[in-house]
Amino acid sequence: MDMLKENQAAYYPGCALLTIDRAYNSSAKLVSKKMGVELVELPDYNCCGIGEMKSKGAVSIYLSLRNMMLAKSKLGSKDLVMACSVCYHEISRSIARVRENKNELEAVNSIFNEAGETKDEFVPDGKVRHLLEFLYNEKGTEEAKKNTVKPLKGLKVAPYYGCLYSRPSMYTFTDKDPKMDNSERPRFMHDFLEVIGAETVSYGNEVQCCGGRNVVQDEETSFALCSQTLSKAKKAGADVIVTICPKCAGALDVNQPKIVEKFGKDSELPVVYLTQLMALAFGFSDKEAEIKDMISGPIKILREKDF
Repeated sequence: MDMLKENQAAYYPGCALLTIDRAYNSSAKLVSKKMGVELVELPDYNCCGIGEMKSKGAVSIYLSLRNMMLAKSKLGSKDLVMACSVCYHEISRSIARVRENKNELEAVNSIFNEAGETKDEFVPDGKVRHLLEFLYNEKGTEEAKKNTVKPLKGLKVAPYYGCLYSRPSMYTFTDKDPKMDNSERPRFMHDFLEVIGAETVSYGNEVQCCGGRNVVQDEETSFALCSQTLSKAKKAGADVIVTICPKCAGALDVNQPKIVEKFGKDSELPVVYLTQLMALAFGFSDKEAEIKDMISGPIKILREKDF
């Protein structure tokens, strides 16, 4: 694999974006390229562990940091971009752990040595970049505005960040880096949506948990949390709820038919990814943005409004 060229970024899709959330993956690549940066997939990457391996100590940290090591050794990049908030949280957490604890760093490097994949020790000098933060800081809203050929005028959207995009700030470093989004009141998604012509609505649940990570163990709680978020956004006048996390999309979009069955039509609201709306505003078709992949049917409202 060749090293990255100018205007390319090392990109980690994680597990979900190549399967059930392929619409997020493809629209993320479309939008990024239109804004002037090509997302280059990390070769031979592995699952971040999604929190299920925390009891395994250094092994769980190794799983996440192996992807950072691959970005450096295979693509020549200390930094790694990802669109999944769960992956972002897990890899950020792992970097924070080994930065703060020399013993854990030594334990992880011992595993790297045993695996024999690299002769170099892992050095936690890279940065984990959520796609939203990356595009906002590296390309900016003006670049998005410049590429908007079909403004989403008349579309009312409820931005949903979820709980892991900017929290806890000790992992995402929002409390130490002024360029990062606010940990409790993030705005980067709002700013992108507004420059492509949409109207954002405030509904109070922008950073509340959807329970998506625990839906298998506690479906009842997850559905109740999702119903609250969907109904609040709908009551605030939103046409769609917009997310940046595949786990949140799974909870709010994939499970929505069951949520509506349990809690009623107040919980019925189309779910769409931020990058899908940006793709439409940039002139891509709804087929290219893969809007039909979303279970909750945002294609209907978007076509009614001629987007």
